[in-house]
Amino acid sequence: MRHFLRYLLYAGLFFSCTAAASVDKEFLAARDDYAKGRIDQFERLADKIPDRYPLHIYLDYWRLKSRSASTDEWARFAADHPDTPLSERVKLDLARFYGSNEDWANFRRIADQLDKKDLELQCYGLRARLAGSDRSAIVDGLGLWLTAQDLPSSCDPLFASLSNMGFLTDGIRFARLRLALEAGNLPLARQLVASLPPDGKPDLLNQAGRDPEALLAQTPATQIDREIDFYALSLIAKKDPDKAARLWQGKSSDFPETEQRYGWGIIALAAARQQNPEAVTWFLNAKDQLSPIQNIWKARTMLRYGRWLDVYVSIISMPEATRNEEVWRYWMARALQAMHVTDKANQIFAQLSHAIDYYGLLANEELPERLENLPANNHPTPDEVEAAGQRPGLIRALLLHKLALNVDATKEWDWAIRSLDDRELLAAAELARRAQWYDRAIKTAEQTKTTHSLDLRYLTPYRDLADTYSDQNGLDPAWVYGLMRQESRFMDYARSGAGARGLMQIMPATANWLARLMGFRRKAAPEIGDPDVNIKFGTYYLKRLLTRLDNSTVLATAGYNAGPGRARRWQASIPLEGAVYVESIPIPETREYVKKVLANAMYYSQRLGLKGSSLKERLGVVPPQTDTPSVAGDAGGDN
Repeated sequence: MRHFLRYLLYAGLFFSCTAAASVDKEFLAARDDYAKGRIDQFERLADKIPDRYPLHIYLDYWRLKSRSASTDEWARFAADHPDTPLSERVKLDLARFYGSNEDWANFRRIADQLDKKDLELQCYGLRARLAGSDRSAIVDGLGLWLTAQDLPSSCDPLFASLSNMGFLTDGIRFARLRLALEAGNLPLARQLVASLPPDGKPDLLNQAGRDPEALLAQTPATQIDREIDFYALSLIAKKDPDKAARLWQGKSSDFPETEQRYGWGIIALAAARQQNPEAVTWFLNAKDQLSPIQNIWKARTMLRYGRWLDVYVSIISMPEATRNEEVWRYWMARALQAMHVTDKANQIFAQLSHAIDYYGLLANEELPERLENLPANNHPTPDEVEAAGQRPGLIRALLLHKLALNVDATKEWDWAIRSLDDRELLAAAELARRAQWYDRAIKTAEQTKTTHSLDLRYLTPYRDLADTYSDQNGLDPAWVYGLMRQESRFMDYARSGAGARGLMQIMPATANWLARLMGFRRKAAPEIGDPDVNIKFGTYYLKRLLTRLDNSTVLATAGYNAGPGRARRWQASIPLEGAVYVESIPIPETREYVKKVLANAMYYSQRLGLKGSSLKERLGVVPPQTDTPSVAGDAGGDN
């Protein structure tokens, strides 16, 4: 109660706006002094800031950090500030400390309080269980071992124990070696090769990298030789799948039959990612010896060529968790539908149709009688919004956002909403909307399970600009909004790792190129963060893409994300159903981007009261490749 009063008093009773602004400045100055190691100045400023200031917890945290507080002091801090992300951070550090010292009693006490445990803590936890003679930790430890990724050093003693106990067999090590080589994790592969009989051959990996064909020409004498041959085969297939197939045709007899099939799977995977039609044959050569990722790409390839029975076989061969993902449930139903197993297909479509997303829309459109797919548009009441505004975590998050401390603000917000019910989530989303913190408003509204608000999920800020420039370029404003929502969540300060900026995420070089096309005499890059300039340029570019890419919304959307040259290369020699084209896009980011943008456009069409069309109509049919010159230059390359 004491903490709640602190925030309530700050919010309305103790501070005038002027006083609050003054304290905010002092807080930012204290933060700057702490970051630069000016601890005496930090302490002087921190002493001036009232205890009831919502962000005082950060000052307390920095004080402890600056003087290397004891574990007891950190434990008291966590207890005094329960249910905050800073408390969670402190508990994580304490758990790591106790784990590294093998103080398993204290480790378990702290780890049990954590919301999530990373890999480092998972390994400490398994070691604690082994120390307590929990035999089930052996199975869990072996499950953790079988990964292509590097694991933290806290896992090394765990695996040493499993090895000493005789559970890390050569067979399990070879299984991980194959995973590492499939993923291209060569440092891990070298470690594994060095640990395997006969005496390891880490130099073979270097040979494979230098001259994979020469290595493949040698006769494999051991299992390590064969695994590294598979790696060499994958390197050849990535550059030239047809050459790899010719080589494997003559080489595969040196391998057991199951491994011959696995080799065909390697070649088929590389070919599928390049959309080489021979991938169909090579996947069939592999039969049932496919890894999980190879099975996924087999399904995509068979979709592209309309082989519905093979699509079905690929999906049922996937691991259960993958098979139950929305994407594969939808395509399973489409395969069943194509094979005239209509009742079963419609059952799956009906189950999927309630989701507010791409596959929910597509599934609903496949039903013989469409369900009402637009959920009730709920709004939080004034009392609910007022109650949300009194939550300490949301108060801290909104204040941090106001101070442009967006990393901490986002952590506070996400922590504060993690256990809210649907009505509370909508109220929090409304708070974020009012603060023009649009990405948190959208993300929060998206987390509701049964009580939804399309108004909050599909916000329409910058409406005048979006409508004006969509109209000028003859574009569907719902599509423009759908793309903008996906690019930036309407945060005008958004900047990608590659340097794209603003609401429609335009690269500076592209902005300058567009400025020349549009007749501007000056460079536009310095102004591209301005919403007016950004939407003006983004819609102009989108229209240019649409015109040059066969007026296909799918191709233009893919081109906006990955470059028009790539969008062209992904076309087939035959017309493709739009949804099939999208599913076979080789770049995961672009594949998901196109799905989300076009689903967004559907919901924006409903929100804006525009004339409706189905998602299938929006996706349309992607025309076959032509001899038209590449349009990559229109985007300044395939950025």
